[in-house]
This record gives sequence, structure tokens and C-alpha cells, in this order.
Amino acid sequence: MKGFEIIFIAPEAHRHEGEPVLDWIADVAGKLGIKRMTQRADAQGTGISGHTHSAHFFEQADRPEELMFVLDGGEADKLIREVENSGAEVFCIRRTMEYWQFGAD
Repeated sequence: MKGFEIIFIAPEAHRHEGEPVLDWIADVAGKLGIKRMTQRADAQGTGISGHTHSAHFFEQADRPEELMFVLDGGEADKLIREVENSGAEVFCIRRTMEYWQFGAD
């Protein structure tokens, strides 16, 4: 199948509407009927300001995280539009890809 990989990236402590921004995006995706996603923690990242984010002894909440979806074009457009229209501050990557689901009924 052809579709898109959508990845949202933000520091763990980054919030939107009072909750971690990536959790908020996962909730938005669920309301759009998007059920599959992967969330992962990264070791380190540098943001647009040039500040390096990482989990270290004194500030665990600065660790960068990613929230990844594999979606068809319509789903990808809806999710990106919802996040963009919300005013949430988050970095997003959208790339074309092919994907398969093996062994599913």
C-alpha cells in the first residue's frame, strides 16, 4: 500500500491545552478514528532554537519524543490540518512510503 509516515517531535515536557503535546496529538488522532501509532523516546535532539534537548540526571522532562503514524493520504491530511489549526507548537515530518500488513485477518 502507498501512504505517508507522519512523525511529530517535541520535548517530553512540551504541552498543549494542559497536557503533553504528543499525548494531545494521540488523542486527536483517536477522535479522527486513527488507531495505530508508535511513540518513542529519543536520546537527544536539537530544536529550531539550537537548544539541545536530552534526558539527563537533573532534567528528565527535556527528553525528545516522537509520535509516528502510517496513514493514507486522507488520514494524513486530516491529522496534520487538525494539529496545524490548533496552534500547537510541534515539529512534523511527512514522507511518502509504501507499507504492508502481514498476517492480519
